[in-house]
Amino acid sequence: MAGFFLYVSNTTTKEDGHLCFHEMQKFNGTPSEDQRINCTVHGRYVFYYNERLPNVTYPSYYSTYAFYDLCELEVYGK
Repeated sequence: MAGFFLYVSNTTTKEDGHLCFHEMQKFNGTPSEDQRINCTVHGRYVFYYNERLPNVTYPSYYSTYAFYDLCELEVYGK
């Protein structure tokens, strides 16, 4: 999960959306399993996105490949 992004969009393309959160892990370890992220943007789609780009040096504790085990995502709105 290290380095993940959350976008909210009204289209099925994350690039059309608003970046709500980017997890920048500063130390070796696992990000919190239970995270509460507040985003004041309204939209129809939520994108959880993670990447490992070629020719980019990531911290040694980042995995070589971007992967995640996302069990649950709860979205609340008005």
